[in-house]
This record gives sequence, C-alpha cells and structure tokens, in this order.
Amino acid sequence: MRRLLVGFLMLVVLTPEVSLAQQVQQSTGGELGRSVAAPVLSVVYFPVKLCVGIAGALLGGISGWATGGNERAAEGIWRPTVGGSYFVTPAMLEGKEPFLPFDGGTSAPPPPGTVSPGSMYQP
Repeated sequence: MRRLLVGFLMLVVLTPEVSLAQQVQQSTGGELGRSVAAPVLSVVYFPVKLCVGIAGALLGGISGWATGGNERAAEGIWRPTVGGSYFVTPAMLEGKEPFLPFDGGTSAPPPPGTVSPGSMYQP
C-alpha cells in the first residue's frame, strides 16, 4: 500500500500538466478585463488623488510658512500626499507594478538643521 501511495505521489509531482514549475498562461479574457477595469478605476481614483495632492501641497506650504521656513516640516506633508500613483494601470491590477497611493519617494527629507542646495530658506 505504501509503494502504491509513493508511486502515485511521484506520478502527480512529475507530470508536466500538474507540475508547480509550469508557467501560468495569460488569458485573453483576463487581459481584456484588466484593460477595461484600469481606466474605469482611474476615473474614480484620479479625482480623489488629485484633491488629496492639492490639499497636501497647500498644507505643506502652510506648514513650511508656520514653522519659519522649515523644509523638513513641509516635505513631511508634501511627499506622501503629492507623491504616489495618480492612475491605475493594467500592470498594477496584474501585480507587476506596485500601487502606491501615498508614496514618499526614494529620497528622504533633509535632516534637521540642514538646508538643501538651492533652497530659498537659508539659515
């Protein structure tokens, strides 16, 4: 009985149709669905993200002004609200690209007490 079970498991694992190493085939229907869903989702998502970006830009400017020109305070609001994805793409729906609604970007705000080059806020 044990030999029969081991033989069956070997057959299942080694059969190409059932193998886990096999590539997943893209279906035309799935691709069509993502191609239609992406712009429909973008029509809903873009206005919301645009409003968040505008509000973040204004609040970041007010924060920078209220703190005496502290760029770190302003960028702490600007980066997450203004940055990120503004549109939904089929690649995002498929999982090939990340969907980042509040992405702060790759560069961090300047450390406290430093001023970035070309800044209008000189100490």
